[in-house]
Amino acid sequence: MSILNKSKIKGIARDIAKGNTCYIHKNTAKITTIDYSIEDPKLLAAQEHKLKEFEQKIENYVKIEKLSTEDQLEIMSKFLKELPDKSLRKQLSNALNRKNPARNFNQAVEGDMELNIHWRNFNFEEYKKWVSNFIIDAYNY
Repeated sequence: MSILNKSKIKGIARDIAKGNTCYIHKNTAKITTIDYSIEDPKLLAAQEHKLKEFEQKIENYVKIEKLSTEDQLEIMSKFLKELPDKSLRKQLSNALNRKNPARNFNQAVEGDMELNIHWRNFNFEEYKKWVSNFIIDAYNY
């Protein structure tokens, strides 16, 4: 774990927030990101080949994928508790209690630039904590 410094954790958090998957070699701590936004057929084929190699030797890697919907909703709920404005908390809470809670929450947050910046910073910090804890758990087992 000491091999992964804060900047590497930050990079992994940024990658998984984009919906990518990261593989960390357990011995060398080399990080490889599988970028799902690639459209170039040659790069896509090379990445698919790499992905098959990783999956065949998965015991040598820590695989970190995007957060589950439940984890994302938990972060959103945590964010509500941090807000001092009761009416804003209620508005976001209502968004989380309707159908498609993540979409509703994000739409409500995007309507207020200051709130949106606060949310993005909070969310990224939570992603970094989540990645750190995930890696610690993976290396302890």
